[in-house]
Amino acid sequence: MQAEEELVDAYGTRLTRTQVFRRPDGAGYRWVRSGGPDRLTAPSAPSDAVRARIRALPRSPLPFALPQRHGRELHFFADGTESLANILMTRPPEVAYPLAERLLTELARSLARLHSVPAHGLSGDRHPGVLRLSQWLASGTGRSWAGGCGDDEADRLFPVARRLLGKARLERLEEWCLRFLAESPEAVLLHGKPGTGLIVPPTRAGMPVLLLGEDMAAGPPCLDVGWVLGELAELRQVIRVRHGTDEAARWSALGRAFVAGCAWPLPEEAGMAATLGILTHVRDFCAYVRWDEDWVSVVLEAVAEETDRNGQGNLRWSGEI
Repeated sequence: MQAEEELVDAYGTRLTRTQVFRRPDGAGYRWVRSGGPDRLTAPSAPSDAVRARIRALPRSPLPFALPQRHGRELHFFADGTESLANILMTRPPEVAYPLAERLLTELARSLARLHSVPAHGLSGDRHPGVLRLSQWLASGTGRSWAGGCGDDEADRLFPVARRLLGKARLERLEEWCLRFLAESPEAVLLHGKPGTGLIVPPTRAGMPVLLLGEDMAAGPPCLDVGWVLGELAELRQVIRVRHGTDEAARWSALGRAFVAGCAWPLPEEAGMAATLGILTHVRDFCAYVRWDEDWVSVVLEAVAEETDRNGQGNLRWSGEI
């Protein structure tokens, strides 16, 4: 990192930290992603073979920003200082939603480009979020993975999840995890954690990008698609409870934009993956950020509903679900 660079933002959790630096001479921004204090291993970077295959793809509507490894850090380059997630949290809907709709449509199309690459010979990594959740569910106590990272709050969550979801639903969710973690000769390259937090619109001039490479894995395309839908569905539930059905319907335009960009009928498995994504976020938030009992109850209610209907509500973005 050059001495002339200026730190313009820094944030993160006990799992992952992000710093944004302004590069000199108007050359954009450097995004530095590194492990938080509870992370035992450094974030991984894609292999040279994976990089070559991605760079050989036709230009994506939302271009991919691949990282450079510097020790235990990953460095990405972008034309913006903040993520789409931050814009959605800090700007009024009439400003943020049109931008988000466009970028989410482009995200869906770009993921389709990525999913055109078979994983065989390039990656055999299992989806990190689903793997984490699977281990947490299988523990029966909340102890989730080697090293005990974030276990105190994850342990606190587990009895609440067991009470609100029930044993049968938890077992069903664990079965879904194992289904998505199974090896398949048809597996493709996955982003692993696509969503608004890794979309960087330009601050002024320039191109939006999708940060790609930190959580890449092999699996079915519906995992990436479901991960995006899970984020949007979780926030729809929170908005409905806190601000009413009209605001939730307004938010649903974002889900419709993403689904429109997919340009293919979403399979049932995408809704199931979305449900797993929601529960993974709850588990990770409680383990690596803080405990929020009211929010946990609201989101686990959505998980219960979607477990009962195979996640199909996560695929519906028009009218009541």
